[in-house]
Amino acid sequence: MRELRGKGYTGFRVDKVSVAAGVSRGAQTHHFPTKEALVLAALESLCEASARASLKVAESLQPDDDVLAHALADAGRFYLGTNYPIALSMLNLGDHESGLRRKVQAMARKYRLPIERAWREALVRTGADEDTVRTVLDLSFAVYRGMAVGRLLCRNAADMAALEHWAGIARACLEGEIAL
Repeated sequence: MRELRGKGYTGFRVDKVSVAAGVSRGAQTHHFPTKEALVLAALESLCEASARASLKVAESLQPDDDVLAHALADAGRFYLGTNYPIALSMLNLGDHESGLRRKVQAMARKYRLPIERAWREALVRTGADEDTVRTVLDLSFAVYRGMAVGRLLCRNAADMAALEHWAGIARACLEGEIAL
């Protein structure tokens, strides 16, 4: 992952990974015969661990916990962390890597959709209206994804202030102070 973070998919060198892992090139090739196989296995491992951690939090919350704050914090860890930009770069490889893009999209659906469903269920358990919860969470995840893309373009000190502002709007929507 360090190699992917530093060089992106197009600059990724398989031989650098075998050296960093302390294994022979042959051993690496035996387990991961292609660059794509190695990268997808690493990404899947990250996605699985992230999903497991997120689901554990979402499913353990009680109705009187601040579920929205936990959901937004989870979105921040996922979208604004160091791994999401890697997946974004693989989704933007163009048609010459469309097979890889489809595999990354499938992986995102496999791991992220259950997390979003778990957050919806946790918020509905607090007594919030299901349609409002769906809209607020869909908008919230879109805001965080947008911030992730914005961070690829440039780091902006206003990011956190904008996210705090959004959290206030989202909470007001859930509490019925703002109609959607």
